[in-house]
Amino acid sequence: MAFGFKRQELQGRYDVISIAEDDWHGYTGEMTAQILNRGLSSVHPRSAWLLNAGAGVYQVGMGHWNEVPLDLFLTPLRNRRNAICANVERLPFRSASIGAAVCVGEVLSYCDPAPAIREFARVLAPSGILICDFASTRSPRYWFRRSYGRAADLVTDVYNGSLERTWAYDPQYINSLLRAAQFTVEETFGTHSLSAVMRRLGGSPELGVRVQRLLGVVRLPPRFADLTTVVASRLSSST
Repeated sequence: MAFGFKRQELQGRYDVISIAEDDWHGYTGEMTAQILNRGLSSVHPRSAWLLNAGAGVYQVGMGHWNEVPLDLFLTPLRNRRNAICANVERLPFRSASIGAAVCVGEVLSYCDPAPAIREFARVLAPSGILICDFASTRSPRYWFRRSYGRAADLVTDVYNGSLERTWAYDPQYINSLLRAAQFTVEETFGTHSLSAVMRRLGGSPELGVRVQRLLGVVRLPPRFADLTTVVASRLSSST
């Protein structure tokens, strides 16, 4: 299988100064912000540098970290402190120089996760934290479909009314890459579970989000989520 997209394929969506999210991705952003706050607020590793990998127009914005926004495109990085234009599969940092790395917004859906995770392992200091998310092939949206449970599959989704292709992964596959890179998974979170069920039943993304918000107290296990977020710790230096 061939991972990744050519840079020009992504330029129209991501080489921008601002993004107006649809309801589905707006809800995702809210949940991701909560996970980041929980995962990063009490962590004090050896380095205070926080890599925001595939930052786009978004900032983590946590005061005790020195944030480094990194993106494939220059436009969203304008006037951003410590900004670097680079590819997450080839990070321009010294080994063991970063305290924590955040790779959210489904950045892994557009690249090869194997070299990206190896690079995160290389640049993170021992005890460093990685928080990453990815679309899951175990999502209820793929029940009884060819994509369900595949290690990786190229799927089509709706974004702001338009169709786009992204990679989705089996959480077991991503966990195997993390283990191979000497990460230990500390926590796993799921976003869009009930909403994903609604979409599998034929509902719109907007209806799915309304149901998710209404019945949010009903929490399904992360394995039923459309989006999986992993918090992993780097226990030793890269070999």
